[in-house]
Amino acid sequence: MTYLERIVVVGTAELGAQAATRLARRFGPVHLIGPATGALTGIGVRCYPLATVRDLDVDTPAVIVDNDGGRLQRLVCDRLVVVGWPVPLLPRNRWVVDGRVAIAGDGAALELLTSCLDANGLWRPALAEYQFRRQAGADSLA
Repeated sequence: MTYLERIVVVGTAELGAQAATRLARRFGPVHLIGPATGALTGIGVRCYPLATVRDLDVDTPAVIVDNDGGRLQRLVCDRLVVVGWPVPLLPRNRWVVDGRVAIAGDGAALELLTSCLDANGLWRPALAEYQFRRQAGADSLA
């Protein structure tokens, strides 16, 4: 029996769709919370365009969403990628949590995350490299 990880992408406009597309091509089915087009369903992206993100639990990881105007639902996942969305819970200069959650604030960060995944092929080494490269970039600006 094959186990597929549940990958959830929380994203804004086109960045969320880009991240979901790249992850679906590499890892299989992806859940996208945010605006998307119907063309994504053909490549394995399940879209929740009307869901409103109420909270993120980066420790579990999970996303708490409001689907129907008041009833909250908790989407627990194995991997969580947040793109173009502020995450005030994380300490400064931290973009990866426990090798399961990755934060990419803009298109450049998404490109860096994608290149790390392409170079490593596995989640934990790729996210470790992503954190290292983002930290090095932040240290060079300081």
